[in-house]
Amino acid sequence: MIFKNKLAAILFFSIIAGLVVIPHASHALTLIPPSLEFQATPGQTYQTTVKVFNEEEKDIQVYTEVANFGPQGESGVPAFDFTQQSTDLSAWITVDKGPFAIKPGERIEIPIKVNPPKNAEPGGHYSAIFFSQNAPTDSAGTQVGIASKIGVLLLVKISGDVKEEGSIKEFSVSATKMLTRLPVDFNVRFENTGNVHLRPTGAITISNMFGHVVDTVQINQQKGATLPKSIRKYDALWERAQVKATTGNGWSKFWSEYRNERLNFGIGKYKAALSMVAGTNDGIRDTKTLSFWIVPWHVLLIYGVALVIILLALWHLIKQYNKWLINKALKSRASVPGDSDKQKEKAVVKNESGKSAGDKNQRDKGK
Repeated sequence: MIFKNKLAAILFFSIIAGLVVIPHASHALTLIPPSLEFQATPGQTYQTTVKVFNEEEKDIQVYTEVANFGPQGESGVPAFDFTQQSTDLSAWITVDKGPFAIKPGERIEIPIKVNPPKNAEPGGHYSAIFFSQNAPTDSAGTQVGIASKIGVLLLVKISGDVKEEGSIKEFSVSATKMLTRLPVDFNVRFENTGNVHLRPTGAITISNMFGHVVDTVQINQQKGATLPKSIRKYDALWERAQVKATTGNGWSKFWSEYRNERLNFGIGKYKAALSMVAGTNDGIRDTKTLSFWIVPWHVLLIYGVALVIILLALWHLIKQYNKWLINKALKSRASVPGDSDKQKEKAVVKNESGKSAGDKNQRDKGK
């Protein structure tokens, strides 16, 4: 039975780390190395050892068990198959089942042989050697059975017609293409169509609407493997500062999100260019691009309101200033001496001129 449970993920990352700390009997075991990856020739034997440390303060006995594994979903978590222990790579592995007696603080080396048959299929073959203080039982593939073990992954490439083939299946952002701030969560789905595992790596180059490169985000720095005939999802995050949780009422959430937008500010249209390589001598190369928008509306709203207030204040000040200038000009004209008398004299002269002209006209008519 293939174990398909969230606990398999915990086990997988524990195996990669080489040290498991779980509330079971095997929590005091440490394995070196956490994984073995090598190339083998059909018909030839490959020999190695695994070092097992007893970190408990008492004597323990350790048992071994072998299981093949394959891809499970797109997360990179393997699915272990304890029902097919006599097929493929698990059938080629020779390891003593134990028990191995280990004293407190002692380290032992357990020899392992891998002998692929002459008709072994070229490409990748995958298995794990589990170590536990419990003897193998029928519950090996259950939650309790797997959780009580730690293991070493074996990734073996059989020489021959090895096909390294793969490409970027999808490149997207996890949210909509209209964001309000950073971080931006990029999703990369890489498809391995060959017959051997690949470890694709690469980078995302991010440019703003003016074409200037603003940041570069690395992909799969841990060099996680994509198994043959499977798709694996790799995530990458573009961020500037840690986002604080928005809690409380609507007013509090608004200002919390405003602060998040200021700390993770971005605005306008951005272009993300993904470039990945994989395989021997980076023989596999692929690229993809996408665009997305960032519209920090909380920041724009606050700045917009502030701008309107400033403009209104300036308009009011200019209006008051113009009014003051007009009043000042009127007061200055009224305060100039002799202006009124001159105006009166002009009016008298004008009236007298009008009367003289009228009298002359009357005399002309009398004649």
